[in-house]
Order: sequence, then C-alpha cells, then structure tokens
Amino acid sequence: MDALKTAIKEAARLKRDEGIARLSSCFQWRDFEGDDQRQYIHQEFVYENVMYSVQRGLPWAAVAQIANLSKELLPELRGLERSEALSLIQTRLSQCDQRLPRSHHATMYDFMVQSYIHHQCLYQAFLKEEVKLKCMHSHLEIHVPPHPLPLSEGTDLGVWEKQQALKELMAAETVKLAEIHKLKEQAEAQIMEKSQVILSDLSLEDRLDKQALESMVRSFLQSEVDMVKEILMKEIRAVQELLEIRLSQTALQGAGRPSDASDLSQKGCTSGSTKTKKK
Repeated sequence: MDALKTAIKEAARLKRDEGIARLSSCFQWRDFEGDDQRQYIHQEFVYENVMYSVQRGLPWAAVAQIANLSKELLPELRGLERSEALSLIQTRLSQCDQRLPRSHHATMYDFMVQSYIHHQCLYQAFLKEEVKLKCMHSHLEIHVPPHPLPLSEGTDLGVWEKQQALKELMAAETVKLAEIHKLKEQAEAQIMEKSQVILSDLSLEDRLDKQALESMVRSFLQSEVDMVKEILMKEIRAVQELLEIRLSQTALQGAGRPSDASDLSQKGCTSGSTKTKKK
C-alpha cells in the first residue's frame, strides 16, 4: 500500500501520459492482456478516478483504495444494464473500510457514475470487445489564392464597378435587340399564316357576290390590324426599354468626365480673366 501511495503522489505531479504510465506500473493488467488498446483504456479509467480523488483532497490511504477499487470495477461492469451498473458502483464504494471517509462516498459515487454512464455504450463495446478501430485518411488538395497583380496593373474600384455596369447594360441591350427582332419576325409569320388560311378557304370555282367578298376582306384586314397592333405595342415597349438602357450607358460613360469639364471651365475662366487684364 505504501508503494502505491508513493506512486500516486508521483503520478499526480507528472503530465497525464507519464502519470498513467507511473500509476499503471503498480498493477498487473491481466483482464485485457495482449490487447494494448483496451488495456490502456482500463488504465485511463483508473487514473481519472484516482486524480479526481486527489483533487478532492482525500487522504492518501483512501486514494489508494480508490485506485484498487477502480481497477477491479471496470471489468465487472461488462454486460450490465445501467441500473445494475449503478448498484455495483454503490456496493463497491460502500465496501471500502474507514480509510475512505463517508463524506466522500457520495462525491466519488457521483463522479464515477458521471464518467461511466455518459459513455456507457462506448465502455460496453470496449468491454465486450466489439470495437473495430478504423483509421480513415483523407487527402485534401490545398488551393492557395492567386498571386495578386502589381498595383500598377490594377484597376481603381470605381472604374471597375463602372466597367461591370457597362458590361451588364451591353448584355441587356443585346437581349433587347434580339427581342425586337423576334417580335418583327413573329408579326410577319402571323400575317403570312393568316393570309394563307384565308386564301386556302377560297377556290377558283367559288363564286362570291360583292357583299360577301367585301365582308371577307374587311374581316381579314381587321384581324390583321388587331394582330399587328398587339405586336407593335410590344415592340414599342421593347424599344423604350432599349432607349433607357442606352441612356444609362451614356450616363455611365460620361460620369467619369466631370473633372475634365471642370478643368476646361477653369481654363476658360483663366483665359477670360487674362484677356480682361490685357484690356
């Protein structure tokens, strides 16, 4: 027991991995012999309980009891339901002799329950040897940002924004011109189709009186006028939108020239004042 207390004191002063190794050297680990990974998890469980009892200020003799209890407890939890595990932890703590003060029973019970119950599924998989560790590696390609151009080759933000706006207006102008052209083709196609339908209804053998012929021609012209009027209205709206686009282009292209105009006005004022002095 003295050797165990000495090892615990030394482990408490060491870093985690070194402390686990120092504390583990005091025990024989036969429960998971030959399985280094499971054996290390068992050692971690003991170390966590021991370090908690040290932090809570338990006597060294009581801490040594916690170390022995933890080492024996974990393998006994194999296959137990949650209620059975809680009962076993309570029973093992109550079996400790007087070197573990009763005031610390509840504290250690709460810690053991919290550390075990929160990870019960993982512990049970570990205890039942159902864990199949898989190492997954992903190779990610790193794309670095492009090397920036020299400032002398760059474009002012205001100029760049104006260029982008002009590109958008030019694209809108192209779309609108295509729309107007399509409306014209549509009008021609509809007129031709209507004419062919009416002409196909007539034959050389038909004999129409003057009134019937006039009625047919009037009906044809009226339908043609209505059709052309509708398409023409669409074309007018498209032309208006095209004009607005071109006005916006003109405004953008001329927006960068106020300074030039002001320079010219200043030069004009200067020359005028010079002439006045000469007089």
